[in-house]
Amino acid sequence: MKTRLIIAVIALSLLFSWGCKKKTDQLPDEDMASQITTFAPLPSFKEVYASLDQVQVKDIAAAVPTEIFKTKQEEVRNAFSLGLLTADAVLAAKGRDKNKLRDISAQMMSLTGLLGLESEVNRLGDEMKTMIEKSDWDGLDKALDFHKEDVESALWEAENYDNYTLMLMGGWIEAANRIAWLVDQDYSADRTKVLVQKGTFNHLHSNLEQIKSEHVVEQAVFQTALENVRELRELINSDQDGTYNKEQIKSIIELTGNIKAAFQE
Repeated sequence: MKTRLIIAVIALSLLFSWGCKKKTDQLPDEDMASQITTFAPLPSFKEVYASLDQVQVKDIAAAVPTEIFKTKQEEVRNAFSLGLLTADAVLAAKGRDKNKLRDISAQMMSLTGLLGLESEVNRLGDEMKTMIEKSDWDGLDKALDFHKEDVESALWEAENYDNYTLMLMGGWIEAANRIAWLVDQDYSADRTKVLVQKGTFNHLHSNLEQIKSEHVVEQAVFQTALENVRELRELINSDQDGTYNKEQIKSIIELTGNIKAAFQE
């Protein structure tokens, strides 16, 4: 647990060109064009977990939540939960925890109906079953990577920016929570550098503020998430020479925990 956690986030760039490839009548209307320019593609939380390659398997396994994250069947919660569970699945794969992977996979399968992602998620479930039985950890890691890109692209290309943002929020909140927890177990300022993700949390907060759908913004859980992400963004931006003190790490755990708890109510 005393190995440095060092990371370089590689920003994903999802480029859309509406120019000569589209006829005039196929161009988005003004409202949709505005959404395309204001919603930002978010980098993958998977980059945070790259630092786990230097952490012992038993320590990673200890960071996998004891209880599988569950919430009631509702679109907003499902989108957040799918992102969070994907982050947990990656963590469980790196921790070589077959039982948790099976349980997480089963829970992921139950979330697809309201999100229109049945083919993407169910395909992953079938692949995971085979790879778990074979203890194909490298294959699982690659499959989860492909799954993340597949689901994120499906939501973005469907112009479902609300669920895209909610799902990415779930992944980033869980990744930050679990990595902060690991850092807190054996704190050193240098190990906190992994959590300096200013661009991501600035864009995440901005995307959340762009969501205007009444069925989303009128929910108390969304308002709780928005407020806590705002505080989290300010905390992430208040690093001290690229590091955080122990109290700030505990605050990251608390703020991300608040969001998780709200989605489980």
